Amino acid sequence: MLSKLYKNKEFLRFSVFFVWLINISGFFGVLSDQKDFFLSMSPLAILITFILLILNYDFKQKGFITALISIIIIGFLVEFLGVNYDLFFGSYEYGNNLGYKIGGVPIIMSINWLVLIFLTGSFTEKIIPNPLPLKVLFAALLMVFLDIFLEICAPKLDYWKFNEEVVPMSNYNSWFIISAICLYIYFKLIKEKEYTLSTNMLVIHFAFFGLLSVFL
Repeated sequence: MLSKLYKNKEFLRFSVFFVWLINISGFFGVLSDQKDFFLSMSPLAILITFILLILNYDFKQKGFITALISIIIIGFLVEFLGVNYDLFFGSYEYGNNLGYKIGGVPIIMSINWLVLIFLTGSFTEKIIPNPLPLKVLFAALLMVFLDIFLEICAPKLDYWKFNEEVVPMSNYNSWFIISAICLYIYFKLIKEKEYTLSTNMLVIHFAFFGLLSVFL
């Protein structure tokens, strides 16, 4: 039954509408006196985004589940090693607004890694069909560009914070390398991609965190 949602135009329109709705509501909610409530809903918003994204993909295609699981595992492992052993990103810790944690890492962060890889990968595939190294390079740079806005907002949203006063360059270098690895998996294993919802979601991410970095 769920597989019938793939390429269903009505469901796609609903998905686009809904992700815009929850993010616009979230943006103004974060700027309101109900900030704490809206921030506590962050894990749910990421989870809904993830579900809508996956349902708009042909998740029965060969390699899809392998890519899904691989990226989620990589996302969790690098965060676990980062939080507990100061590897990759520098010395940092997560706050309380991203929900339940295992080993100091919010579970939802693995899902968030997956969502961001899918969004940047899909957008890149649309504008750079080939070659693979160029696609990986461009999409990984796009991930770093997005992370710049994330790092500005994260401490103010109680998502995560670095123990250093300034976000270390190792964070961006590692973000690029790890993103490139995950994007390589995405491009190699997922042949049939979704573009409309992914592009909308990517625009939303840049708009949401870009504007919050100015107004918070």
